[in-house]
Parts: sequence; C-alpha cells; structure tokens
Amino acid sequence: MKQKTGSNMQAARDARARERADTDYSLYEVINKTPGSSVYELAKELGWSSGKVYGSVRRLEKDNWVRIEKAERDGRSVLKITSVKWHEFLTSEEIEEFKSMEF
Repeated sequence: MKQKTGSNMQAARDARARERADTDYSLYEVINKTPGSSVYELAKELGWSSGKVYGSVRRLEKDNWVRIEKAERDGRSVLKITSVKWHEFLTSEEIEEFKSMEF
C-alpha cells in the first residue's frame, strides 16, 4: 500500500474539515427551524445517525451556536437543543448602543 504524501494528507484533512463545517451548518439550520428538538428527532429529520448529530451538536455548543438542556419527555431523559439568538452574543451595553443607532 502506498503512503500518502504530505500534501495528500493535508488535502484529506481539509476535505474532512469542510464536510464537518457543512454538516454543522446543515444541522444548525434544522435546529433553528425546530428549536427544542432532541438528538433523536434531529437525526430522524436529517436521516443521519444519532452519533453524527450528537458530535455536530457538541461542536456547535462549543462554538456557542446552540444550547443543550436536559429535559424529560415521556419519563425519559433527553437533550433539548436550541439555537442561540444573536442578541445573546451581545452585552446589555452593546444592545443599548445598537438600539440608539440611527439608520
């Protein structure tokens, strides 16, 4: 078996990074449309495995794009995923400054 050269290895890493970014963005769009969904519900909606959804949700949470809350449904513990709203990224001072701007 032939070993990959450095540039081939970098191309493979870049392709995986692009795929992950596309996956995360696709999931984020669905979360925005269906806030409060569980990992299972999102996986079913997208036709993905629960593991793929969970990994993507964790990356989105790490980047502060989504919030994960534990909830109980039908006596079972589930993770409820919601997107972070744009105003949650701002301080109260920044929000007041934005409100006072003239357009």
